Amino acid sequence: MMRALAHQALSLKQPHHCIDLAAAALTRGAGHVDGQTEALLHITHARAYAATGDSPSAARALLAAEDALLREDGPQPGYSRVSGPAAGTVASHTARTLTDLADHIGTEQQHRDALARWDPVKFKRVHALTHADLGDSLAAQARADEAVAAWDQALTLMGGMVSDRTHKAVTSLLSTLAVYRRRGVPGSAELARRAREALAQHAEQPGRRRDHRGSADH
Repeated sequence: MMRALAHQALSLKQPHHCIDLAAAALTRGAGHVDGQTEALLHITHARAYAATGDSPSAARALLAAEDALLREDGPQPGYSRVSGPAAGTVASHTARTLTDLADHIGTEQQHRDALARWDPVKFKRVHALTHADLGDSLAAQARADEAVAAWDQALTLMGGMVSDRTHKAVTSLLSTLAVYRRRGVPGSAELARRAREALAQHAEQPGRRRDHRGSADH
């Protein structure tokens, strides 16, 4: 529950007490939780440090999460699988931590690792949103063609999905795509058209799912 509270606060841009929450969760769990569950607590700690600008502490917490993930001391219990498999969650949150630290190359690698770790059938929405985030990290590296390809894949996977999360992801593409269109980046105009169509379809849905990052990654 402390981990969930920390993630909700991070989602709401209120990181002030998140470091203490994550640290308390780690203290209470020490010696009582398996490595995969501990990794989830460390990665939350890393997110909190990054959100408050403490890069060295965030880096140490990232290493602690990877070390805990490597421990073989039992299966991940059901209560900690709410957000999905630990390996995928750690990769996804590592990417978000590195985004906050402006490490776009590291972010890209972690998004690619996350795509390999999340089951694409069971977690289709996670894959869609990860492709969208991957596109953002590529755009931040001025790799426009690759960004367009990643966003194209995201929109394809989002077909039929209706949620606040996917709506925000699609909305965020449009300003960058407008710049790409002016520069003549191949595929950007068509992708912008598809994005606007997706947003129009979302607007027509009366009960769009409202969701927050919470304890789950996506």
